[in-house]
Amino acid sequence: MRVLVVEDETLVLFTLEAELTRAGFEVVMASDPAGARARLDEEGADLSGLVVDLNLSSEETGFDVSRHARTINPDVTVIYISGNDPSQWADQGVKDSIFFAKPVLSSEVAKALQSRIG
Repeated sequence: MRVLVVEDETLVLFTLEAELTRAGFEVVMASDPAGARARLDEEGADLSGLVVDLNLSSEETGFDVSRHARTINPDVTVIYISGNDPSQWADQGVKDSIFFAKPVLSSEVAKALQSRIG
């Protein structure tokens, strides 16, 4: 099960990678929207999950990345992580997505992916 993690904070990115790998996922990473789009365009159809921070840059958000992911793979599980108010998620998040407020334990993200993906 391949998962794309998109996070601009290096420590958070590598912590999530380590935990998700430990949980049995194959993890690919991106640290900005352009990198995420490139990964999605290359291998989005093969992804089972997307873990994405909401605040990635001034031009694009995690919502933009997740919508792009769903155009490529409508069944991809989407998990948002953010220090922002979750009310944005209700309005802008893709259907059947999950939201975690930062700080979040990477093990909780792994459990959520396992429960959705298997």
